[in-house]
Amino acid sequence: MRNKKFLLYPLALFFILFAFDKVFLLDKVRSYVKSDFTYIYYETREDLFEMLKKRKSDKKLMIILGSSRLLYFDSKDLEQFYPNWDIYNFSSAVTTPAYYYYYLEKILDAGIKPDFVLLESDPNQFNSNTPIFRNSNLTYSFDLPFIVKYANLFGKDYVSFYLGKYFFASSKNKPHLDTAFKRLTDPKYEIIAKEGHKIKDILLESKGSSKSLVENYVERDFGILQATSQRTIDWLFSSYKDSEMQYAFYEKILQRLSDAKIKTVIVWPQSSLPMQDLMRKSEKVGKKVDAWYKKVNSISAKYGFNVRDMDNTEDYYCNSFVDGGHIAKDCYHPFMRYAMSEYFKITTDLH
Repeated sequence: MRNKKFLLYPLALFFILFAFDKVFLLDKVRSYVKSDFTYIYYETREDLFEMLKKRKSDKKLMIILGSSRLLYFDSKDLEQFYPNWDIYNFSSAVTTPAYYYYYLEKILDAGIKPDFVLLESDPNQFNSNTPIFRNSNLTYSFDLPFIVKYANLFGKDYVSFYLGKYFFASSKNKPHLDTAFKRLTDPKYEIIAKEGHKIKDILLESKGSSKSLVENYVERDFGILQATSQRTIDWLFSSYKDSEMQYAFYEKILQRLSDAKIKTVIVWPQSSLPMQDLMRKSEKVGKKVDAWYKKVNSISAKYGFNVRDMDNTEDYYCNSFVDGGHIAKDCYHPFMRYAMSEYFKITTDLH
């Protein structure tokens, strides 16, 4: 064996590279190599969960599980108008039922029973052909025990993809060298990086709700709303295929909520009038959306729930948007008022 030490060289090289790979886990390094700060939203949810576990309050507890469309509630507005509630927002960009179930399971298994869960549902969350699930949820959202526990639902390809991201930091935090070079040579980047890290502080101070990057902006150009709506529809529905995995996680969510007797309002958030019009005019998209709505309501009905289409209700309306699919800041107040109204309807019906 002494004469064959060269056989150990590849193994030694692997361990050296494996150790070097962990450099990309450092916050300072990540801030230079990552293309954006979206990962902060996902990772902050773990800190938010730890905050929730330490919560000591007599107030009612509300949990929000949604995408970016439920992310930007004004925490001060919530405190002012709903002083008897602690509202923890676990929403993040580009989410799915698997993501919602991950946090719901953690919350319930920790012995925390919310008084109210506001849950988002949307057809794009059930698309098996979107790469976003892999690049966001699988990369940043789940821990290894959850992936192993539900490996049969995730499937071999997703589990393999997750393990690659889990064990190799350079896979999770891809070293975009061109981005890193630009930031290293930009004297103003340190200021931008500090602002990016402030996102985490804001998220925790507001119990998960974020300050909008565009704040008070409202798109008033109808043509631009049409253009952003068309781009969104093309992106979401060009290769749409039902994800049985996401439907399975969706049903697990409702089963846990039903078993725990937690009052739940499921919403399909409002989109702009141009987007609604374009979806109605496209027979292909319309059929896919109608099929999703029928299927998701069929599953919901099994557990005593229903999905509220906020585009078609007399109890909510707001016409301020930042793009075709995202409401502006003005709409978050009436959005929560609608959600609370639906909650009290449930409460009244039960009594």
